[in-house]
Amino acid sequence: MGNENNRITELEILLKAALEENERLRAEIASLKAEIAVLKKDSSNSSKPPSSDIVKPPQKHKCKEKKRIGAQKGHKQHLRTPFDAAEVDKIISLTLEACPDCGGALQATDEAVKKHQQIELIEKP
Repeated sequence: MGNENNRITELEILLKAALEENERLRAEIASLKAEIAVLKKDSSNSSKPPSSDIVKPPQKHKCKEKKRIGAQKGHKQHLRTPFDAAEVDKIISLTLEACPDCGGALQATDEAVKKHQQIELIEKP
């Protein structure tokens, strides 16, 4: 009986120590969570002024590639409707005899002929 009472007393002491340590760890976790919440606050998610930010947050970019001036890749081309043949006064056909870069011979391709219309504005038509 005495041996059994000693065993129960030892278990009660261990249980009490475990409960105390558990309570201490819970308090430490709560204080660490509060500290993390304070550290995560900056001017973008609180009422703090931007000058109080220790490190400025990285800027969010929508597009990885910088947009260039003019037509963008993948966008539909917008062209003015060409004039009818009756509205055109003069037609000039231009052909190349040699390569403009190196002066070498040209080879025929199956590509369609490209048309370019140029308008000259006069004072009073």
